[in-house]
Amino acid sequence: MAAQFFVALLALTSLVAASEPDCKELVKPRTLDSHSHIYGKWALHVSTWDEPGLKKDLVAANSSWVELSASSDGELITMYWADRLGEKCLQGATNMTITGMTSHATFTINGHTSYHEGKYYETCDDCLLSEDTTLLPDGKAKGRYLFLFTRTGALEPSQLETFKQQAACLNFLPDYYFSGTDLCPDDREPAASPEAENEQTDAEPIAK
Repeated sequence: MAAQFFVALLALTSLVAASEPDCKELVKPRTLDSHSHIYGKWALHVSTWDEPGLKKDLVAANSSWVELSASSDGELITMYWADRLGEKCLQGATNMTITGMTSHATFTINGHTSYHEGKYYETCDDCLLSEDTTLLPDGKAKGRYLFLFTRTGALEPSQLETFKQQAACLNFLPDYYFSGTDLCPDDREPAASPEAENEQTDAEPIAK
């Protein structure tokens, strides 16, 4: 009887192990030899971290978006970013240096400089999965974040579950912060002049 129980337990354990996704399949580095697949505007949907002390910095932003675009230098990508902090918006631009499958970026915000090393992983269509390591001035790592951006801001439940599994494979904490959808406007877009607004008001409606 004991032997039969042991065999049944072993079979059950094997079945559970077989049903668990393989981290090698879940976490595949995304090569950056062609950057076009990461270009464009991305809204942050969900994120996590590997050190408890990092959470307070992340949750200070109600929402975030980034836009990645090509530069004249093939090894550089221009990143424009915008974070909503309560009723205020903080935004700016920086250049990311691409080396193999790793990106390097330096941010200077209100006189404070921070250094970041990024990695990208394969993820769902219209998604961008980025691991960000924040570096101290001496080059040592302060901690890591894992960000999942989407083109539309929407995410299917199955895609969220895959993100959580990927985070576990990469040794992140099982704690998540979901970004809001009230995104900052783009300060680079010129505001309409009063004259243009008057012209639009006085214009005849277009026939349908």
